[in-house]
Amino acid sequence: MANNVYSTTALEANHNPPQPPHHDFVDQRTPIEMNPSRSMQRSKTVRNLGNAGSRVRGFFKKQNSKEVDSSKPTQNIRDEPQSFSPASTQRPTRPVLPSSSSYSPKSQFEQDSADLSRPPSYNIERAAQEKDSTMDTRISQPPVTNGIQNITPLTTDKGHGESAEPLNSEAAELMREIEQVNASITRAKQEIEAEAEKKQTLQAELDEARRVFQAREMEYTQVEHSFFAHTRAIRATDDDLSTIRDSFKLLKYSITRVIMTLNKKADRATATECLVAAWPNLNVLDPNSPTKELESAHINLLAEKKVHEHLVQSVFRCPIYPGLSVNESFAALNEWLISHDSKFNVRLRQQLASIVAKNSKEGVIFQAGHAEKKKIADMIYNDIADIYAPFVRENDAAVEEDKRYSTKITDIVDKAMRLVVAIRGQDVDISTLDIEEGKQAFDEETMVDVKGKTTGIIRFCICPVFVGGDGEHGFLEKGKVVVGSS
Repeated sequence: MANNVYSTTALEANHNPPQPPHHDFVDQRTPIEMNPSRSMQRSKTVRNLGNAGSRVRGFFKKQNSKEVDSSKPTQNIRDEPQSFSPASTQRPTRPVLPSSSSYSPKSQFEQDSADLSRPPSYNIERAAQEKDSTMDTRISQPPVTNGIQNITPLTTDKGHGESAEPLNSEAAELMREIEQVNASITRAKQEIEAEAEKKQTLQAELDEARRVFQAREMEYTQVEHSFFAHTRAIRATDDDLSTIRDSFKLLKYSITRVIMTLNKKADRATATECLVAAWPNLNVLDPNSPTKELESAHINLLAEKKVHEHLVQSVFRCPIYPGLSVNESFAALNEWLISHDSKFNVRLRQQLASIVAKNSKEGVIFQAGHAEKKKIADMIYNDIADIYAPFVRENDAAVEEDKRYSTKITDIVDKAMRLVVAIRGQDVDISTLDIEEGKQAFDEETMVDVKGKTTGIIRFCICPVFVGGDGEHGFLEKGKVVVGSS
């Protein structure tokens, strides 16, 4: 009876062999408690056979069901059990049952006993099935490249398809932005290439312009050198218009400094009498003055005017040089050449000035000029001594020669005569410009007032205006005037 019961149990176990639970499958039904049909005594032989069966199953251990391709839908085997038939062409799928190892400590022993009760062909077929399942699982796994597994998005599910659409639109937007950036980079590269070509062209033009400029500069330097070498033989001195202008300023400063040393040294009544007699037609004395005497400042200005007047009349308006016997002849010839539109008068004037400048101290021209210089200096000294009488003569009689006013005035005349030689040697004719005192209005372009006024009628002129040349080679030394009170 016992044998029949054991055999029946073995057949049932052979029909429905127990399987370990699938990790992805959760059975919501109440698990069936599995108990052995009959108690058995554990013998040493049974235990050894159970251990051997466990080692055999270890060689064909089934891989984790999570590695199975998730794209295949999971089928509930309990709901649709299939029959097991060795003769079937398609391998049957056994129903998944909860493992008995989790029920009681004796479950492993019961499993080993059930395996021993089955025929040997069942265990061999089961091992083959587990091996095939393992190989199928490995084949179904996606390939791994460089340690990173390729991930294929699932699109069979409706939810996955919906989530892929925004990803595809975002990717398309990013691709459009990338294309726009690439297009901008391409345009920028083309612009850079165009600018580089333009730069090379401009650089070549600049180099050519520099070469032409350097060549012309060298030619100009040679022409200038030749011109100066030619004119140096004609010019009386090495002065030009700028040095002549500086010489004029130095001469004016020397006259002003000498007169300022005589400030308040004159007798106002005597000085007023001398100055009124010198310019009877000039309104020298202010009619509103209660004392009928000139102020000390006006006396100094009129004394300075007297010095400039002698220099202009005797030196600067001399045709060539003071003391020359040809002055009158040159003046007549110069007027005749100008009337006939001839430029030879300039060359003739330069030649005569060069002769004067190169004359030695023992020559006739130098001696004649020296005598004329002394004559002019004596006239200026006598007028200054009369204005500042008796201080000037008493001072000169008491001091050394180099501190006398006669020496200072002679030095002023000498500067004026050297300046006139430089003026006669220029290409342009520098002459004085007359100013109508008491009638002409102040002109800021050609005049300077001693008190800084800019409007009014000229009361009297201290130093005239010196002008010369044309627009390209012009010369102007402003005149010094006193503007009357309005």
